Amino acid sequence: MNRNSFNAALMILAAAFLYAVTTTPGYTEDGDSAKSISLDQICELYSDYPMSTDNIYGNKTVKTTVEVSSVRKIHSICSDAPEGSFTMEITNKSGTILECFCNEPVYKSVLENTPGGSRLSVEGMYKSMTASYSESENKQCKVTIYNCSFK
Repeated sequence: MNRNSFNAALMILAAAFLYAVTTTPGYTEDGDSAKSISLDQICELYSDYPMSTDNIYGNKTVKTTVEVSSVRKIHSICSDAPEGSFTMEITNKSGTILECFCNEPVYKSVLENTPGGSRLSVEGMYKSMTASYSESENKQCKVTIYNCSFK
């Protein structure tokens, strides 16, 4: 291999490495300010290091679509939120939980009228991801988004 071929191969390798390092799995750019994420992909890729998602998605507006298995209201204290704000958990078919933290009261109809099997588009500020294992070694993943809006 001559020197020019070696340099060209080295440049291609460097470009491929740079692309791999700067591209975030489960996160795509859209035309608007919200970034599309895949809950299942995030949970699969980052379950061993859930805090690393804070560096990637933290304080960014994200959106995702969930195929709903169940929806439930959970108790939480939403400081600095309007009176009547609430938190809800949406579980998808694979068992991943999307926690919508401190939703405005106007979205109570989503809580009450979203049947299992429906698809729900959610947008909000990424807060955190947690992963845990039960005694039976079942993995559970929860992604928390603050101030969700629904479509």
